[in-house]
Amino acid sequence: MTPDICASPEIVDSIENGVCIIKLNRSSKKNALTMPMFKRLAELLRQADSQEDTKAVVLHGDGNDFTAGHDLQAFLHWPQQNQDPVPLFLHALAGLGKPLIFAVRGSAIGIGATMLLHGDWVCCTAEAQLCLPFANLGIGPEAASSLLLPQMIGLQRAKRLLYGGERFSGQDAYDWGFVTELVDSQNLLSTAIGRANELAHKSPKSFAKIKSLLGLSEAIISKRIDDEIEFINKSILEKSHPGMETQALNASQRAEK
Repeated sequence: MTPDICASPEIVDSIENGVCIIKLNRSSKKNALTMPMFKRLAELLRQADSQEDTKAVVLHGDGNDFTAGHDLQAFLHWPQQNQDPVPLFLHALAGLGKPLIFAVRGSAIGIGATMLLHGDWVCCTAEAQLCLPFANLGIGPEAASSLLLPQMIGLQRAKRLLYGGERFSGQDAYDWGFVTELVDSQNLLSTAIGRANELAHKSPKSFAKIKSLLGLSEAIISKRIDDEIEFINKSILEKSHPGMETQALNASQRAEK
């Protein structure tokens, strides 16, 4: 289990006109996500979902990148169980009932790309570089991307991205239906906040109902998140300690009881 971690200074949040604006504030490392950052993101998403005066959430990265994904040192904190930072973040992301808007430029790698599948509106620059490098790393995908990606862009494109691990541009992502709209870099954040304000003024009940009707049930997505986490746990244990795949499975089963 990952030890309890205090709030991260590398996540900056503010409230503007009922919109919670969350900034990944680690531009020197391309906003790569550490365990304290995952933990704080989970806290903020749960808080936004529970507070009536918060109407929408915007998530963006400081500087020239959205996020390069998992910080390499963060893999030292795997395997992850239900109450650890990464599963907490992924379930909070999938469970958010309020409008979630992303502003994406530069690198959006790994979880930086898969989290976009949970967005209600994704603003992206045409030049952004996205990548799903899981097969290259010898691990599985996360954020229920094995379920949501084919639904969003089609099975063949999903295979291409998940098997190949190749980079694709914001323009490609828009053409395939992965992101909602293309925005120039200068206006990216202001456009995302503007979209958040628009969605925040919709009927909350109507928005939540339409959101639920458009997607799969939260229970199905949650189960896939857990299945993917279990596979990543086993993969990382096998890399670190060959022959421990069975022990990883047993530990996971014990944690569920």
